[in-house]
Amino acid sequence: MLTFTPITLEHHALLRKYYAGCDYHLCEYSAGTKLMWSLYLRPSFAEEAGCLIVRNRIDGEWVFDFPVPGPDGDVDAALTAIESYCTDTETPLVISVVPEEKAPELLLRWPRLRMNNERNWKDYLYRAEDLMYFRGKKLSGQRNHVNKFLKTYGTWSFRVITPEDVPQVEAFLDRYAAGRDKASASFHEDLAKTREVLDNYDTYDMLGGMLLVDGQIVGFALGEIVGDTLFTHIEKADRDYQGCYQMLVAQFAQQFAHEGVHFINREDDAGDLGLRTSKLSYHPVTLLEKYTVTVDEPCKFCALAE
Repeated sequence: MLTFTPITLEHHALLRKYYAGCDYHLCEYSAGTKLMWSLYLRPSFAEEAGCLIVRNRIDGEWVFDFPVPGPDGDVDAALTAIESYCTDTETPLVISVVPEEKAPELLLRWPRLRMNNERNWKDYLYRAEDLMYFRGKKLSGQRNHVNKFLKTYGTWSFRVITPEDVPQVEAFLDRYAAGRDKASASFHEDLAKTREVLDNYDTYDMLGGMLLVDGQIVGFALGEIVGDTLFTHIEKADRDYQGCYQMLVAQFAQQFAHEGVHFINREDDAGDLGLRTSKLSYHPVTLLEKYTVTVDEPCKFCALAE
């Protein structure tokens, strides 16, 4: 039977090993997301059939990620191991954040199941080149913001964040938080996660870049590359600087979306209408589906009964 180990920072290298070649494109299949949201997701992992199997605790129930294969991984065998585990432990069989292209595999495996796909959790996927340069008519608005920034702030720079820069970045984060009087729990939770990443910058090993005007930080972003996709996990900027966010988006993409990186994932909007409007304004090539698959009685484990 599968044996699960709680995911902690010390498992960073193991997660990166599996996710490095993952082509699911969803933010949940990245080391950064799993570690940043570990207190919320309570993720644990097992290795079986050359695959990484992760389970999360959501709303009091265990749910499984779709298995992530290593170089010689057998996803079918990993799914069988999940079935057996659920049978032995009388755990409901629920697989969440299933990539759209993997959903038909589960439908063939379990002909009778329920699928849910919430709009709030769809990831925004962009062409890397679009965010690097904002070319074309549809992105003229973003390009105008960048031009406004360039005309207004002559002395600016963008550079990679080093461990020595972290205290300065944390000081900016404090100013950013103080200037945004938000009482929502999600806002403060996001700040706490950002501080955790900065406090453990070497361990998280993220790609970081900061935008400066007259030597002072006005924005920063943190992310990682998984396969052909650059994930933007954290992005903070001072809106008092016109065009600051658009400039940060473009510079971060230009710095890290090197050869072989074709897409940028800016993650979901969590149902925040302001965030949704902002992310749509960058014109994603698609909104990535995330299915939750629930296998019910009486066909709960029909594959095992055949």
